[in-house]
Amino acid sequence: MIRSMTGYGKAEAVVDGTSTTVEVRSVNGRYLELSCRLPKEWAEHESPLRDAVRQSITRGSVNVFVRREDVVGEQALFVDEALAAAYVEQLRKLKAHLGLVGDVSIETVAAYQPIFQGEAPASENEDRWSELKNVADQALAALNTMREREGLEMGKDLDMRLQSIAAGLVEVEQRSLERIPAERERLRERIRQVIDDENLDEQRLALEITLLADKLDVSEECVRLRSHIKHFTDDMRSGGAIGRKLNFQLQEMNREVNTIGSKTNDADIARIVVGMKEELERMREQVQNIE
Repeated sequence: MIRSMTGYGKAEAVVDGTSTTVEVRSVNGRYLELSCRLPKEWAEHESPLRDAVRQSITRGSVNVFVRREDVVGEQALFVDEALAAAYVEQLRKLKAHLGLVGDVSIETVAAYQPIFQGEAPASENEDRWSELKNVADQALAALNTMREREGLEMGKDLDMRLQSIAAGLVEVEQRSLERIPAERERLRERIRQVIDDENLDEQRLALEITLLADKLDVSEECVRLRSHIKHFTDDMRSGGAIGRKLNFQLQEMNREVNTIGSKTNDADIARIVVGMKEELERMREQVQNIE
């Protein structure tokens, strides 16, 4: 199935106890160009997030945005109990050493700010990446659904234009065959204008006509063009990252059409060739946005 490189996906869920949104936007690009923006406190998840995107997207310019909902006044607060215990122990040692009176109170401990943290210790956040990846996968799935839906419409348009080119190819083949007798008679007439009939060398005339026929023959180009059309159709049905393959087939088709146009000195064939080249150009524009 054809997949466009342009799309948008969004998903929301609770990650690490916080409402989180993941947005993914993509546009066409020659290679996979990836940009990820996460909250600074989740920076360690950027690398695995990039890997997750690469497993889902192979080509295009992709931007991933991860946003947390900041709830003022409701942020969880955690105490580093090990640090607090060490702090109290050192205070008691200092008291005994200096011969001070009194005991260490909660007010004294609370005044030591380093024991308080705004984030849970890493060991308590070990499932954060699993939760974040789940949201990211949902956003990527939504993105690819849009890309596939657009790709379906692009495929219909490409099929229609391929049929137009194939129809033009049939006309070219028929017209090129019809031209040979007409060109033979035209050549005879031109020769008769300069040479009397009784002195006309039929063998030389036959040779000239044969050479002319070879020059006007576009059967090989037509066979190759029809082969490229078949390969293009097969590639469209194969699915996956086919954008580069389709672009190559279009280049080959354009080369054969140009050769047909240059070999045939005929107004009707020239008209058909112009129409085929217009269709190929429209297809080329479409293919630039296929993954």
